[in-house]
Amino acid sequence: MKKLFVSISVLMAMALVVSGAAFAATTATQTANVSVASLLSIEFAPAGQSTVGSGNLNWTSITPTSNVINIDGHSTTKSDTAVICKYNGTGNWALKMKFVNTGTATLEGKLKYYMGMPYYNGVAANGTLGNPTPGLGQDWPVVPNTDLTVYTAGTLDKTNVPNGTFVGIDYAINPEGLNTTGSYSGTITYTVVGNL
Repeated sequence: MKKLFVSISVLMAMALVVSGAAFAATTATQTANVSVASLLSIEFAPAGQSTVGSGNLNWTSITPTSNVINIDGHSTTKSDTAVICKYNGTGNWALKMKFVNTGTATLEGKLKYYMGMPYYNGVAANGTLGNPTPGLGQDWPVVPNTDLTVYTAGTLDKTNVPNGTFVGIDYAINPEGLNTTGSYSGTITYTVVGNL
């Protein structure tokens, strides 16, 4: 009898283990809703990332016999100024710029610019420059007096938030025909357009 009792106890213990593994799983669910605000913006790059930032482009020592003169304080290690364009919409975006004369004497056709490929997240973007980078020894394009598309984003920076695309620009002036009796000034406007 004693031997039979031990056998029954083992069977009962095994039945308890099997019964405990038979519980069904239960679940709870919830819906995740995300609403993304549209963003199309342009701003000047932070101080230190360009020579003048959002400040004035100044030429104070014009030599009329020079061919092309860079702005005061021009540096070979960073752009004269830079803007950051941000976009998260559908389609594509582009940067436009223009120059509007505000002085009594005209600077139209005298102000020139140089813009290499913009940067996105520290690497060169793959968009299209409106005026390709001039080759060695070639003249820079003139800043137009109507909106000109100077850059259209590529697949790399088409959607570029939160950091945006860094667009550096250098400026120079052709002093030919400028004289000391004129007051030369004007405004450069940068515009970013989206959903192209």
